[in-house]
Amino acid sequence: MPFAPYPSVPDDAVVEQVAAVLDPVLAPLGFAPGQGGVAEGQAQMVFCRGEAGSPDGACVDLVVDLAATPGWRVTDVRWWGFPSDRWHLPFDSGADLAGQLQQLARTLPAALA
Repeated sequence: MPFAPYPSVPDDAVVEQVAAVLDPVLAPLGFAPGQGGVAEGQAQMVFCRGEAGSPDGACVDLVVDLAATPGWRVTDVRWWGFPSDRWHLPFDSGADLAGQLQQLARTLPAALA
């Protein structure tokens, strides 16, 4: 039997799934639609909010990292552009991807306020 590498879901489907769940939640908060990429079992989605809420006038992004371990899962959710005390945001590391995204859709609006 030939080797079948993970992930079993096509890479672009993972990026589309994250965008489909989080874009409608983040757009009302001033974020641009997510932009993502996948390479070698790792994926990253970046949601840019520009300078809104930035402490120093620089761009503020919300970054969602994912890994195929073996199924796709969120591995980190963090700000890019805030001091380290506001760097990482909480998420359910034990849930599957769909559960993680639903939890983020519920909690991000309050966490990003």
